[in-house]
Amino acid sequence: MAKKQEYIEKIMQYHCPRYEELPPVALYTDQLKELLEMYLSEFEIPGEEKFITPTMISNYVKQKIIPPPVKKKYDRDHIVYLIVIGIFKQTLNISDIGVLIRMQRRLYPVDVAYNFFCTELENALKAAFCTRDFSNINSAQRVSTLSELVRSALLAFANKIYIKKNIYHRKQTNSQNE
Repeated sequence: MAKKQEYIEKIMQYHCPRYEELPPVALYTDQLKELLEMYLSEFEIPGEEKFITPTMISNYVKQKIIPPPVKKKYDRDHIVYLIVIGIFKQTLNISDIGVLIRMQRRLYPVDVAYNFFCTELENALKAAFCTRDFSNINSAQRVSTLSELVRSALLAFANKIYIKKNIYHRKQTNSQNE
């Protein structure tokens, strides 16, 4: 039971770094990978696929989901795109993610759209792991179809992680008791 409380506490304390908190300097792929692992590691399940790998990053550039690096370096906006993709790809396919990103880019600056994403992610995690109340967690000042799409994708992600973490820790507990 203590292990379950540990991972729930960690999820409840999760802070998605806001745009202003991301490194202002450009990073090489290996540095970017390490940073993304740090930001997303709380959601990974041991033995399962990583959320973001260098190969995935390269493929997202080729598919024009994210802009190409400048002189082999990735900036703050790239970090934003990759955090969003890492989360969304747990429940959506990459073409749907591309559509959502393009919709957001047309309506909002990257920092505004991303900070909304962060707030909604934290709210969805609290709802999934703590309150189980999904009725009133929208932080949008004006509810729109787009804000509801982002919110719904993040709720799907939070619920999937809730299920996966519980199953993983249940298996761990059962194997320790055998």
